[in-house]
Amino acid sequence: MSVSLPGSRTEVLRLAWPIAISMMSFTLKGTVDTWMVGRLGLMALAGVGFGGVLAWNFITLPWGVLRGQRPLVSQYVGAGQSAAAFSFGAHAFYLAGAVGLLLLLSAGAIGDLGASLAAYAGLDETTSAFCGLYLRGRMQFALPTLLLFAVAEYQRSLGRTRVPMAVDLLVHPLNVLFNAMFIFGWLGMPELGVYGAALGTGLADICGLVIILLLTRADRKVPGSALRLRWDRMKEVLKVGASGGVQFSLETMAFASITFVIAGLGTVAMAVHQVSMNVMFLSLLPAVAIGDAGAVLIGRFVGEKRFDEAARTLRSVLQIIMPFMGAMGLLFLLWGDDVVGLFLEAKDPQRRAEGVELAARVMIAVAVFQLADSLQIAFRFAMRAAGDHVWVTVVGVLCAWVLSVPLAAAVVYGFDGDLADVWLVWSIESWIGGLIFAWRWRSGRWRSHRLVKDEAPV
Repeated sequence: MSVSLPGSRTEVLRLAWPIAISMMSFTLKGTVDTWMVGRLGLMALAGVGFGGVLAWNFITLPWGVLRGQRPLVSQYVGAGQSAAAFSFGAHAFYLAGAVGLLLLLSAGAIGDLGASLAAYAGLDETTSAFCGLYLRGRMQFALPTLLLFAVAEYQRSLGRTRVPMAVDLLVHPLNVLFNAMFIFGWLGMPELGVYGAALGTGLADICGLVIILLLTRADRKVPGSALRLRWDRMKEVLKVGASGGVQFSLETMAFASITFVIAGLGTVAMAVHQVSMNVMFLSLLPAVAIGDAGAVLIGRFVGEKRFDEAARTLRSVLQIIMPFMGAMGLLFLLWGDDVVGLFLEAKDPQRRAEGVELAARVMIAVAVFQLADSLQIAFRFAMRAAGDHVWVTVVGVLCAWVLSVPLAAAVVYGFDGDLADVWLVWSIESWIGGLIFAWRWRSGRWRSHRLVKDEAPV
């Protein structure tokens, strides 16, 4: 019987398939949510789309910081220091609690800010109100969302990818049920419309947090002192996570700026953009799952100083991810407009026809975007896992703000372009960034960024 080499495609897929199922269930949840909100009309769909982008602007900074535990946990596990790995996971959980509580207390003000920004972007009064209402609801439930992510990320960092998968498979159907109950007033619940979508997601995250804490059991060999708050450990989580948090936050702000530009193109363009993003997740999130699995292995191999196995792992990731993204791009070329059309609802048939025609051209650009994004995912995740996180942050932020935002603005304001043109120039930034990351990895400099302190006390 043949035995697969460390870092082989088989080993990557063994860790990736539970993450992929989690991601696909997350995608299905988002797709169903979008379909449900779409039944309320184009204004509700556009408001939730704009509000969802703003919600990510507030969540991505802590989200990125919490992902900072990934290379720390996986590398310390590889180095045989399990107590230190558990301690870093615990400190990420404490950090998630503090940030989530702050967002909860600020939810009302954040919602008002979102409505004002939507109006300033050119959306009508009703759509802006929907945006503020949805954003306020999302912030009210940011605490369980971040705590759930912190625990799930710790489990994946250990290679226990099936625990978060089990939680997702239980929680995402609950999210659909809760949304139906509170958006449309099913089972005697109040009909809350757009706010019901935020409420349903929040209640589902609370259920997920309870379930994952019940399923998560710490290694009995880990001493209780690993739970003690230590500022040196917290600073290490913040130091490693800050680069990811800053990058995710600034890139999300860039995405919000592009969305602001798109909002000026009208309600139809905003609605098509929202649906196109959700359709693209059908390929993006499984690709992220493969990159995540590779990152766990790469971090562990770097912790063990097995750099050749880390390099082999990245090759395996690329051999899986690029054919998959290429195939999905072909599907978007052939049937993307039909899929997007299923989510567009308008009283005026002319407006719906306009949306479907626009979607056909947008999905061509999404297909071009696919392969570039596969390079970005593979190399970004690999370099972060190896500890080369600062360089990834600098290049990622520069690509977003020097290329993506100016190109989108130039297309719309300078050349009278539409949503499809914005997506096309967006793919240019992805290709440039992906090729730069590939060059950095091939230089081998990531080998000198190992995070483990071999003499660190337990």
